[in-house]
Amino acid sequence: MMLRNDDHAWDEYPDADSCELIYSFLELVDSMVKDIQHLKAETIRARYELSQKYDPEHTWITTVDILSDLDMPHYDNLAYQEYMRIYYGGGDPMAFKDYMDSMVKLAKGQDDGRY
Repeated sequence: MMLRNDDHAWDEYPDADSCELIYSFLELVDSMVKDIQHLKAETIRARYELSQKYDPEHTWITTVDILSDLDMPHYDNLAYQEYMRIYYGGGDPMAFKDYMDSMVKLAKGQDDGRY
């Protein structure tokens, strides 16, 4: 059942604690972000392998090409902003330095196995 703008989740599920429900949504978003990070890493791995097969000298496929078009532009979404604020003190887990560094290394064929 879809909730309308004037509905509240607790209208449909009166036994649900609103704080518990919000926390559950945050856990779901965090799990989905981790899935996205993993899928992004898999995409980079596949692109790197293809670049090695078709352009082993890196004459026309660059690291930038391998990393291109993989951004997740949800930072302006209110729910994502709240998730980042509550779970990560306002930081975006998709933009954390260790994550970004790991993705750049993957694009260069250096897999640390974290994602």
